[in-house]
Amino acid sequence: MTEEKSDKRTAIMQAAMELIAEQGFHGTPTSQIAQKAGTGVGTIYRYFKDKDELIEAIHETVHGVFINSFAENYDPQLPVRENYLRIFSALTRLFIANPGEIRFMEQYYNSPYGVAKKRSEELKCEKPLFQFFAQGKQQQVIKDFPMEVLMSLSFGPIIFVTRDHLNGFIELDDAMITAIVEASWDAVKR
Repeated sequence: MTEEKSDKRTAIMQAAMELIAEQGFHGTPTSQIAQKAGTGVGTIYRYFKDKDELIEAIHETVHGVFINSFAENYDPQLPVRENYLRIFSALTRLFIANPGEIRFMEQYYNSPYGVAKKRSEELKCEKPLFQFFAQGKQQQVIKDFPMEVLMSLSFGPIIFVTRDHLNGFIELDDAMITAIVEASWDAVKR
């Protein structure tokens, strides 16, 4: 793919992500995406078969950023607790720094797209966080809850406080982030 094509594809994805984060999937027509991306509607279909493929491409890209953050902050030499605190503190900061992405992902995972993706991923169970929690359960450091419960107890608090921070209800500084992540650790530890 040439640089110009890559730039247009990226512009389309960025425009779609921002609009969907604000207006939802159904409230964001491709004509509006094209206008925000500075391109024609037909150009969108040169890069994506349909709007569903565009949405999945955005999810894959944003999900990749989250996975990279996990990989950058996970150290197999550290105890599970220390890794948990590092990973979820970094993810909280990442969510704060990328409000459009987190809003898009919330919409995605609370839609039929996300339900279908979650079901297919559960069958594979290749998520790095699933492996991390499985390791913690095996070491009897983390409660023997289903993975979905562990994910909810871990992500729920940071997503909600990030949303409240972005909406101006609370201020998240380093001390508060640390305290929140430690509280979510308390929820999952044995």
